[in-house]
Amino acid sequence: MTEEEIGKINRKLQKMIDKSEVDDTIARDLLNRLQESRITLSILQKTGIGKTVNNLRRVIANEDLSTVAKSLLKNWKKLVPESSSTPISKDEKQTTPTNSNNNSQQPQETNTNTNKTIETSKSIERQNSQSTSSSVTASHTYDEVRLKSRELMAAAFSISELPGGSADPVELAARVEDAIFKELRDTGVKYRNRIRSRISNLKDLKNPNLRINVLLGIITPERLAVLTAEEMASDALKEERTKLHESAINEHQLAMDEGTGTDLIQCNRCKQNNCAYTEAQTRSADEPMTLFVFCKNCGHRWKM
Repeated sequence: MTEEEIGKINRKLQKMIDKSEVDDTIARDLLNRLQESRITLSILQKTGIGKTVNNLRRVIANEDLSTVAKSLLKNWKKLVPESSSTPISKDEKQTTPTNSNNNSQQPQETNTNTNKTIETSKSIERQNSQSTSSSVTASHTYDEVRLKSRELMAAAFSISELPGGSADPVELAARVEDAIFKELRDTGVKYRNRIRSRISNLKDLKNPNLRINVLLGIITPERLAVLTAEEMASDALKEERTKLHESAINEHQLAMDEGTGTDLIQCNRCKQNNCAYTEAQTRSADEPMTLFVFCKNCGHRWKM
């Protein structure tokens, strides 16, 4: 968007702030448009959009909308170099006692301004490189279900402190949701279940590695969109599941091997003569022993 369009959005948001009547739907649409725009340091300074979004964040009650605003402010903050936070004011220049002092300080001020220019250009270059490093971007949408899914997932990414070098949670959430929607083609039951499983696993405090790996780019958003529940599980849960699986296999193997094999007994379920039996004295000594039969074909058990 152009500087003029950013200015229009700024005025619309400011009107809502002044009236203390924030329409969540309109505000969300305006913030989404800002997310898709390439904001420069010059636009921030000329339009004052950063101050307006910060004021909006303080007055809105919608937690998900507040998360979107915080994400915008975090990205814009990267555009402002640290040295520009303490500029030399006009009053400080006027309080200089003598011309000789002004002449002596002139080279230092020139060097300072030069350093500021260099740092500003480097900051803008870093921001531009970060914005272009990812060739995959989420498609824009006005669907309320999809927008709500993105907000909830962004909140899940931001559930605790972000590690250094993390990608933008809002952008990651949009890419995950977009990949799910492109695969399923609608927002029905399968879509909602897929979204819900991603969010619950990202919020799992016992499985922080999943969230961190996505934030750091080890797992791409598109990969997260198709991971199964087993693949998203924590290492501890995967190990426990492996042990249970091995235990089940061992028990099944023991069941298959127990008893004396015979083809003289027919299974009354599958009608196959592939059984094994054991004998046990369950009644008085003068009574015959009880046969416990196990069908090796279908697993049916009975006693005779």
